[in-house]
Amino acid sequence: MKITRQKHAKKHLAFFRNNFGVREPYQILLDGTFCQAALRGRIQLREQLPRYLMGETQLCTTRIRIYL
Repeated sequence: MKITRQKHAKKHLAFFRNNFGVREPYQILLDGTFCQAALRGRIQLREQLPRYLMGETQLCTTRIRIYL
C-alpha cells in the first residue's frame, strides 16, 4: 500500500476508534455485488482487507434470499 493511502487509512481508523469505540476484530459487512466485483478483479478480500485496515478482520455477508 502506498504511504499516503496508509496514512489516510490510519487517520480514519483512529477517528472511528476514538469517537465510536470501534475495536478489532473489525467486522466488515460485504454484499454479493461487492464480492462479485472483487472476484472479477481477482482481489483476495480475505488477505487484502486485514492489510488495509492494519488489524484483524471478520468478514460477514448479507443473507441470500431466493424467491420462488
